[in-house]
Amino acid sequence: MQSICPRCGQPTVDDLCPQCVQETSQLVSCPDVVDVVVCSICGSQQIKSKWQLPGSLPLEDLAVQAAADSVWLHKELMEPQIDVDLRAKGATRYLARIDARGRFKGKNVGVQCEISVRIKKVACERCSRMAGKYFQSTVQLRGSAERPITDQEIEETKKMARDMANSAYRGGDQLSFIQEMKEVEGGLDIILGSTQLGRRMAKAFVERFGGRLLETAKLVGKKDNRDVFRSTLLVRFPRLRRGDIISFRGALFAVSGFDGKTTQITTLRDGRRSSMSQENSEAAVVLGNKADALSATVISADDDVLEIMDPETFRSALAARPKDLQVSPGEEVNVVRTGDGFIIL
Repeated sequence: MQSICPRCGQPTVDDLCPQCVQETSQLVSCPDVVDVVVCSICGSQQIKSKWQLPGSLPLEDLAVQAAADSVWLHKELMEPQIDVDLRAKGATRYLARIDARGRFKGKNVGVQCEISVRIKKVACERCSRMAGKYFQSTVQLRGSAERPITDQEIEETKKMARDMANSAYRGGDQLSFIQEMKEVEGGLDIILGSTQLGRRMAKAFVERFGGRLLETAKLVGKKDNRDVFRSTLLVRFPRLRRGDIISFRGALFAVSGFDGKTTQITTLRDGRRSSMSQENSEAAVVLGNKADALSATVISADDDVLEIMDPETFRSALAARPKDLQVSPGEEVNVVRTGDGFIIL
């Protein structure tokens, strides 16, 4: 049943005719100003209220995205399309000309507006906490009087720590940062912004170097009526190192890794793999380490023994030949010097 539009007098089936509905409805709304938030210290960018890695998008793209996201559209505007023409108005300001189009009540419509886009520089959550010396956990790496941590292990753990912190940060964890790494008597302290990162890092060190992990926590205050703790994760390195050559129960073994409280070992004679308990690892005799291997020339060979040239004194020496080692006089083999002579690897 047709009626008369009370606004213009034209025939209509609704209260207002389609033309008057369009003219009286707000189809698009644009704010006067929107901000693009960038960290003034590290360059991280805040996109949809979340901090993203530095350089995730060029500033111009961020400004276009911020302007487009700030436009409000009527819920009945169908097939909406927003075009943004961005023009720089200074080092930290842009003017975004918006052209919004769509279909409303069966008719094509278009609305234009302008938005001022400002580049706002602040300190991101991560940089603010780092500047405030914030931390949640400390990973302590320690050796013992019998087996101190080596300089090589210190450098390797530092690299592992940096790689893990950077990986977690790229994954979106703003608290994954290293507040400080400091060498102390007997080892290394790694001070971290995240307890979760500390736990993952400590477990990775135990998997790589073996040893024992002990975690303790200290109450440091309250936040939002909840107790706040700081964790200390002590990793005590084991007596044996990966690559150690040991004598155990009349045979020679190489330490190949660690699995919980057991040490993974491989026989030098035939490459057979097995494991030994923590108690047995304390009793094994350490003869050397594969990292100290030298290259020696084979002078002669038989089934069980190789005659080699000492790479330092150039005198001949005898060493047991590993099973299935294929080598001929004149070729090179890797050897480790021990107090009882050479071991062929």
